[in-house]
Amino acid sequence: MLSRRTALAAPVLLAGTARAHGRRIVVAGGGIAEIVVALGAGGDIVAADSTALFPRRLTRLPQVGYLRSLGAEGVLSASPTLLILANEAGPPEAVAQLERSGVRVVRAPRVTGRDSLIAAVRVLAATLGAEARGDAMAQAIAADFDALTGIVAGLQRRPSAVFVLAAGGGAPQASGTASAADAMLGLAGARNAITAYRGYKPVSAEALLAADPEALVTTTHTMEALGGEGGFARIPALAPLAAVRGGRVIVFDSLYLLGFGPRTAHAARDLAAALHGDSVGSLPARPWLAEHT
Repeated sequence: MLSRRTALAAPVLLAGTARAHGRRIVVAGGGIAEIVVALGAGGDIVAADSTALFPRRLTRLPQVGYLRSLGAEGVLSASPTLLILANEAGPPEAVAQLERSGVRVVRAPRVTGRDSLIAAVRVLAATLGAEARGDAMAQAIAADFDALTGIVAGLQRRPSAVFVLAAGGGAPQASGTASAADAMLGLAGARNAITAYRGYKPVSAEALLAADPEALVTTTHTMEALGGEGGFARIPALAPLAAVRGGRVIVFDSLYLLGFGPRTAHAARDLAAALHGDSVGSLPARPWLAEHT
């Protein structure tokens, strides 16, 4: 096992004062929730969806279901005055019902990288009346991505890697192109070994062997579902891989790696360190990296 990375844990308080101006926010989308907290409105969040896992205190709030299968009744039961949704939130009929309810609904831009993340920060800052804080946050995120670009440019090579999202009794699910995992591998200076399809699909043992990735990247959830580190060697499609046999398995928290929130540049830097060695450069500490309860 090469590495298991999470965020930094400096004791910095991010949440705003509770219920500022009587505002009651329901947020759906883990990365979007992180932005709301970082903008100082964490104390106004009264409920969140199941993907809002960081900071951990969000998991202790009333839950409104999963991001892509929200129920209007469950959301409205939290009596929100503002509903903030990630772009991929759904289903459409539930979102339409929420929009007809009279609650203010704000859908963040789709976040796929540096520029769209900064755009989401600015949209949410304007929504929350936190423009000055949003400007500072956007500038810091831009600087982090610029520094990350410099780090990756200095790397000697681009190792190949495969991202395994889940592996059950059948073929493992692996990331192809045009996915969050594919984007993160690119940001970290690696090559996705799976390029024959887009998104996440089951991949055969033959395709994996042909790709011969130098490293396997996965999530803590997947590793735990397999019963620990040794579980990958028990998956027929994964066991023959040199990366698995050699212990070149890199494990990250799924939201940190794939959430495309304000911690994204740091997650990509940490992935680069796991793939290339801890001698890669570092990024500045930011308050939104802190876990607080």
